[in-house]
Amino acid sequence: MNDSNELDILEIKPPLDLETGEGSNTMLWLLLLLVAGTALLFWALRKPTQAPVLPKPDAIAQRKLREVWALLGTPALFIEATADILRAYLEERFNAHAPERTTEEFLGELKQMPQMTGEQKKLLAQFLRYCDFPKFARLDPSEEECRKLHAVAVKIVNETAPTLPGSLPPRIEPPQLNA
Repeated sequence: MNDSNELDILEIKPPLDLETGEGSNTMLWLLLLLVAGTALLFWALRKPTQAPVLPKPDAIAQRKLREVWALLGTPALFIEATADILRAYLEERFNAHAPERTTEEFLGELKQMPQMTGEQKKLLAQFLRYCDFPKFARLDPSEEECRKLHAVAVKIVNETAPTLPGSLPPRIEPPQLNA
């Protein structure tokens, strides 16, 4: 047996002769069209990236004013929380510095706010001064007084919220108590 054929080095084959005619160009164009079509399809089907929609200050205040009803059994906390919600809303809405100031300091700044009507300013002043009583005089308002103060806060938020033409601000109704 002669294994010399297996050990012989094979000769190098000549290079392949690639067509340089019209057929190879067609294949190249088809490949490019396929890649371009795939890229276009991905571009067309991609989800547009949008900035997250942040809730407006009035929507946040209205949600918090609904949530504060849980504190109705503790009048001083209820009044303080309601006042804090309204102050935070006004700070955000009108770029005021409500939470950081005393009532009198804030009311002084309030006089220069052209965004609120005279009636709204007067109502807010009454609201804030009354809310100071439980905090500083250690007086607990009645449930009826709490409800009235809450209604004033809701009214101020609703009246000062930016609205779309023809739209009405949402109403926040207090929960009904079972008697």
